[in-house]
Amino acid sequence: MDSLAAGLRLAQYEILEPLGSGGMGEVYRARDARLGREVAIKVMAQHIAADPEMRHRFETEARAVAALSHPNIMGIFELAVVDGVPVAVMELLEGETVRTRLKTGALPWRQAVEIAASVADALAAAHAKGIVHRDLKPENLFLTRDGVVKVLDFGLALRRVAEEAAVAASAATYSPTSPGVVLGTFGYLSPEQALGQTVDGRSDIFSLGCVLYEMLSGRRLFGGSTPQEVVAGLLHDSLPELAGFDPLAPAELRPILVRAVARQPDRRFESARDFAMALRALLTGSAARSSVRSGARVRGKSLAVLPFVNAGADPQSEYLGDGITESIINSLSQLSGLRVVPRSLAFRYKGLQADPATIGLALNARSLLTGRVVQQGEHLNIQAELVDTVTEAQLWGEQFRQKTSDLLAVQEEIAWQISEALRLKLTGAQKKRLKKRATVDPEAYQEFLRGRYHWNTWTPDGFTRAQAHFDRAIAIDPTYAAAWAGLGNTFGVMAYYGFVPPAETYRRARAAALKAIELDRDLADPHVTLAIEQLFNAWNWTEAERSFRKAVRLNPKLAQAQSFYALLHSTLGRHDEAVRQAQLGRSLEPLSPVMNMSVAWALHFAGRMDETIRECHAIEEISPGNHEAGNMLMGCYEATGRFDEAAAILRRQPSWGLPFDAEAHLAAWQRDGARGYRLEHLAELERLPENVACTRAYGMIHTLTRLGRDDEALDWLERSVRERMGMSVFVNVDPNFEPLRGAPRFQALVRRIGIGN
Repeated sequence: MDSLAAGLRLAQYEILEPLGSGGMGEVYRARDARLGREVAIKVMAQHIAADPEMRHRFETEARAVAALSHPNIMGIFELAVVDGVPVAVMELLEGETVRTRLKTGALPWRQAVEIAASVADALAAAHAKGIVHRDLKPENLFLTRDGVVKVLDFGLALRRVAEEAAVAASAATYSPTSPGVVLGTFGYLSPEQALGQTVDGRSDIFSLGCVLYEMLSGRRLFGGSTPQEVVAGLLHDSLPELAGFDPLAPAELRPILVRAVARQPDRRFESARDFAMALRALLTGSAARSSVRSGARVRGKSLAVLPFVNAGADPQSEYLGDGITESIINSLSQLSGLRVVPRSLAFRYKGLQADPATIGLALNARSLLTGRVVQQGEHLNIQAELVDTVTEAQLWGEQFRQKTSDLLAVQEEIAWQISEALRLKLTGAQKKRLKKRATVDPEAYQEFLRGRYHWNTWTPDGFTRAQAHFDRAIAIDPTYAAAWAGLGNTFGVMAYYGFVPPAETYRRARAAALKAIELDRDLADPHVTLAIEQLFNAWNWTEAERSFRKAVRLNPKLAQAQSFYALLHSTLGRHDEAVRQAQLGRSLEPLSPVMNMSVAWALHFAGRMDETIRECHAIEEISPGNHEAGNMLMGCYEATGRFDEAAAILRRQPSWGLPFDAEAHLAAWQRDGARGYRLEHLAELERLPENVACTRAYGMIHTLTRLGRDDEALDWLERSVRERMGMSVFVNVDPNFEPLRGAPRFQALVRRIGIGN
């Protein structure tokens, strides 16, 4: 098939203009006449399409990539055969490649690491499906206008590995202009790929390491004027000096990069996921290192507590390992002089195998606590070990065989032994707290741990299960303050998200929180629950702020207190404070989707849409398919007329029972424009179940307003205020409500809520 002219039709696709070409074929911008969207179409070169094996591989790998759903992988919508030539229909991206970006010089270290971490996430998703890219380079990494990184040609870089090896082995016979040979590719080949050996995901890690080096320094790691020179340097020369980076880059970046580009595959990161976590730990840990000069290595008293492994045969005991881990993290986090890695970072390593040095470097932790738990009837076997991540020497280790009823005592003993092994200088109060023997009924404590396990899933079903376990714990031991606190917090969060009728549930949340405080005045969590009730139900801003401050004073490291406090700032129009408070909450739990969404909401209420979109995309990277981030992204895209991107969000909404039909939305847009899209969305919102009532109401108000049906939108807004739905307190600051603000009914709602008083 020759080059395609503008206006040519391929099935329902109208060619608009060429976008580029390469050894595999040409790429065009096209319009999908059926769905009314623009797409990119890759047409396979005829000389390659003539090879049956290459055609088969093209189709097989394209189908595999199309099955991947990841925000950092360019989506493939459809495969077709036109005039005997395979074509791939892909999402159309607006922005620039990393190669284009590098024309202006090296990138700031943070931006380079963020890009590499996103690419590593994409690689991890593909490798899990058995797909290896084999051709990572700056030309194949795309930066969209929203700041999202997309990996291009994933699985479609179809030159056989053997052919690549042949090219490398006979590089001296090729000129830079040989057909189908791109000289730049040689700067990113792994040694095993250049030698024609079998490659796996670690080859992609090497290539990504080369790209990261180039983004940081502005030059290639393995250069040369000919392919022969490049391959010779790759296979034989010593590793070039890793210098010339952003002077603000943390020292920990260099050993991570050295490991990624190790010549021997078994010396690299074991997986792209490990590489991504190491890179992301640099980003999330930078705040904790801000007072440490660039160039300093991991130092000071720092500890990562990895999830204790459930080594028994019963999956129902999974809660034990998580509960022990969380308890130890909470106990040790209260000690001065010790930095404990946040739960959200440590739990990324659950179920993964990695050596202590890698984990310590990734999490910026000098010491590492690991453990195993086996439940055998009424007994527990617990093995715990503390190691130095630099020397890999054991600092402490012990095995416990105790009755299940002694679990609390074992946890407290482990925390105390860790403080001793790390030689922490504790105050009298801290020693007393660590040695304090709880008097909780053992069976009640087991129910509490089960409740926390389900609570941490942060789903409607998880909260419902958590409530049941907290209720059982209280029934067993009515004086158990932590169980009352857990119950109150569960009610508060369920009411805020609208999983249950809010007004009555808020009252139950308040009652449980007050009972917890009566039993233990040192608990911070129930004060957060009181603040949530005062903010979203009682509309008492003064008391809400007092409760938030009390919670933060009792436990400055309680991320939930910081994130909900940010919502109070937003409600009252203190947008800069809201963003700062939300970012503080995120710094305490960097990989928590909830804490990251708090930042996105603060930016949204401040009217900073571009930053909101970037935050939501970042959340999708750490929590693919996240309902809340997806809804916010969909709203941002719909508000700006980017309906194809809004529909793309609908395709990856697997959670919380939201049965949106992406293709129906696109068809309505193609048929009736923006109005058709919104009418379709309205119809589907009306069918949502009651356990997402808040999501439904918010969507109805937004969509009806966009349709100009203000009276109906105000009906829904009045209902949300009457039923105390969480978003109702944001009426004065949410940009989506702007068209309604001049209406007398709207002003009456503002006065009723008391905003400004």
